[in-house]
Amino acid sequence: MKQRLFSKAGLLALALLTLLLTMGIQQLFKGARLDLTEDKLYTLSDGTHRLLQSLESKATITLFYSDGQTKDLPSIRNYARRVQELLEEYVAASKGNLTLKIIDPEPFSVNEDKASEYGLQAVPLGNGAKEVYFGLVISRDDDPDKKEVISFLHPDKERFLEYDISKLVFTVTQTEKPKVGIISGLQIHGGFDIMSRRSSGPWVSVSQLEQLYDVTTIDTDKKTLPEDLKLLIIIHPANLSEQLRYAIDQFVLAGGHALVFVDPDAESANQGGGMMMGMGGGGVPRSSTLEPLFKAWGIEMATNKIVADEEHALSVGSPSGRPVRHLGILGFGEKDFNKHDVVTSSLSSVILSTAGAIKKLEGATTQVESLLHSGKKAMLMDADKFTKMSDPGSLYKDFTPTGEQYTLIARITGDVKTAYPDGYPKEKAEQKEEQVAVKDGKTSESEKEAETKESGDKEKQEEKPKAPQLMASMKPVNVIVVTDTDVLTDRFWVRKTQFFGQQVVQPFANNGDMLINMVDNLLGNADLISIRSRGQFSRPFDKVNALEQAAEASFRKKEDRLKQELSEAENKLRELQSKKQGEEKQVLNAEQEQEVEKFMQEKLKIRKELRNVQHQLGQDIHNLGTALKLINILAVPLLITLLVLGWRYTCRRKK
Repeated sequence: MKQRLFSKAGLLALALLTLLLTMGIQQLFKGARLDLTEDKLYTLSDGTHRLLQSLESKATITLFYSDGQTKDLPSIRNYARRVQELLEEYVAASKGNLTLKIIDPEPFSVNEDKASEYGLQAVPLGNGAKEVYFGLVISRDDDPDKKEVISFLHPDKERFLEYDISKLVFTVTQTEKPKVGIISGLQIHGGFDIMSRRSSGPWVSVSQLEQLYDVTTIDTDKKTLPEDLKLLIIIHPANLSEQLRYAIDQFVLAGGHALVFVDPDAESANQGGGMMMGMGGGGVPRSSTLEPLFKAWGIEMATNKIVADEEHALSVGSPSGRPVRHLGILGFGEKDFNKHDVVTSSLSSVILSTAGAIKKLEGATTQVESLLHSGKKAMLMDADKFTKMSDPGSLYKDFTPTGEQYTLIARITGDVKTAYPDGYPKEKAEQKEEQVAVKDGKTSESEKEAETKESGDKEKQEEKPKAPQLMASMKPVNVIVVTDTDVLTDRFWVRKTQFFGQQVVQPFANNGDMLINMVDNLLGNADLISIRSRGQFSRPFDKVNALEQAAEASFRKKEDRLKQELSEAENKLRELQSKKQGEEKQVLNAEQEQEVEKFMQEKLKIRKELRNVQHQLGQDIHNLGTALKLINILAVPLLITLLVLGWRYTCRRKK
């Protein structure tokens, strides 16, 4: 039997059987994947799966990657492999709606021309400064002109890779972008910053919205809203006309959703022009609210009060040069957000500045759910203390915590009544006309005619709403109110850097994610919200870091001792020198020479100790590396050996 098995025919049959079994197993378990990483790095989120299964059209994902140019760049190659594996997961989960193409744009090739046409940029990397293409293009199959591009897949943004790809796939495959209206009293599209004395670009948070939705900007002096709005975003409504407030009221009552950002002290109101007390640049008030709508919705926010929170205060610079915790600039972590609301459940870091507090009115019929609130070591302080403050440390003089937690962001739901029970608000021209009518005859007929003509001209420009007024909500309203507008500005959540001529925006907080979450939620798209930020692919060596920290602490301790002894020796030498007179000061006496020699010996001793600390650190890391290598080399063979010995022992016992 053994001779037959080990004959040429037997070996050939065995090889054929192995090949058939391999092919059968591959077909049987085709598409099966097992992700053993801690953070499930190679597993798509449930939100991505739902999004891919509900795509409205088919799309092609094209990865431009300079494979030949990165042979000497292992970090880029490893990242490219992970990107490719993730894209393959997208294609497998899309059920045929997505197609993946991988193109190597070699230098001076047609593929390189194609990459340039899409707007991809070759980045010089490595010692040889080889130009590398590493970008992504997602285009719709039935409309190739509709495409989204990531010009360079930066490794620093790997944590957000799944969200970025899902967002682009969602954007490209949508047959029609949801229409979102923005009313803002601030220069969200850029302007002149009087504080820095230079022009500023559009806010990154608003630019993100424009990529995802059909965004329409509505001037604050308008009286009506555009038709077909799915969502209304209101930012710092300080100078809104009563007619526009009425239009917002009717929009919400008709079932439209609203996202409102108000502020007791908006820093960005400084942009655009001159300054005056309580006013920002261009005459924009620094504080804003949305009355009488807030009252109709069952809430209020004092425009002259700012939440001071010691528990979440962040450190900033001060005139003294040392960092001081600013009671108005607040940083919130993962544990601070409402985990029961999809908007905030996935957030881990948000920064607010001089925010107000939302309070539910007595007798309100709405439900006011807090999405974010202050700590208990907080109080409401006058806004003037912040606007006139030069040293953040001075805020602590009047700080007395009340033990109350103040709501900073809230969701308002339920049935509401109109904020304008008396009907459409009269325009100023109409009110002026009525005042003219009741005058005691002092106004001339020509003045009356001129005022009537002016009123008629304005009325022709914008007609009153034709639809009948709604006195109550047609269905429960859904509104989110944020008591800070600075949360949307760039300085509190993104860092902008230049990367070979490209501007790279690196978020350090989730302010922008929070805005997108709110918009997606109010528009009814919860899939993008649920897509988590991917875990870190590069794992830190915790043990090595701990060794380095311990060595650094010991090194710093000895270094401080050396500096202290040096200072003491210098003081002693200075004291001895001061006792000498005339030319004696130019010559060291025996006592001074002895003191200098003593210090030099001690200095050499401490320097030797410092070198020993560094040497011991290197030795500890080397020993740790050796132990890990031995474990990696010997662990598997030893495990297999033990299994074989156990199997043989079991077989012998059975015999």
